[in-house]
Amino acid sequence: MPKITHVFNSSFNENLEEETINNRVYEGPQETIKLKNVTFEECIFRDVDFNKIDFDGVDFVNVIFENCNLSNKCFDERLVKNVLFKNSKLIGATFINSFIKNVQFIGVNAKYVNMADAKITNTKISNSDFSESSFIETKIKNLDLSEVKFTKAEFLKTPLNNIDFSTSEITEVMFDIISVKGMIVNQFQCTDLASLLNIKIK
Repeated sequence: MPKITHVFNSSFNENLEEETINNRVYEGPQETIKLKNVTFEECIFRDVDFNKIDFDGVDFVNVIFENCNLSNKCFDERLVKNVLFKNSKLIGATFINSFIKNVQFIGVNAKYVNMADAKITNTKISNSDFSESSFIETKIKNLDLSEVKFTKAEFLKTPLNNIDFSTSEITEVMFDIISVKGMIVNQFQCTDLASLLNIKIK
């Protein structure tokens, strides 16, 4: 969980000149704005719709996003560390070549999210929808999955050794040989994997 203490209510317009923004709470509608070259540390975003807020060179450390709309936001090549995404929308968001460490995705809608070339460490995804998401050449270490929908997602050149998919939905997921080696599935998922890999079971 993010470590957050002593936060104060704020708006984005109050902190535009700061390179690091600490201990702030942002709630509800915000004005149209572009956030550039800034790090948010020990901040809470609650009920914030980011549709009118652009990111450019923004890092997040010890941050909570709760009931936020982050659809189509770009986290590419950025640091996302000790962050909780809870009951939020990440539809079409991109984390290409990003560093994701100690992050939790709980109850999120992350359909079409792109995590190609990302480095994912000590991360948990639970009760979330990652349908049609993309993991290409993604480096993963210590990923905990619980009831995640990966329908029609793709895992290519992404080793999944010892990652447990047994409680998750992997119907029509695209895997390659490199990715499936050592992954943990239940007995029903074995049939789906065999079909995807053109393996015939008698």
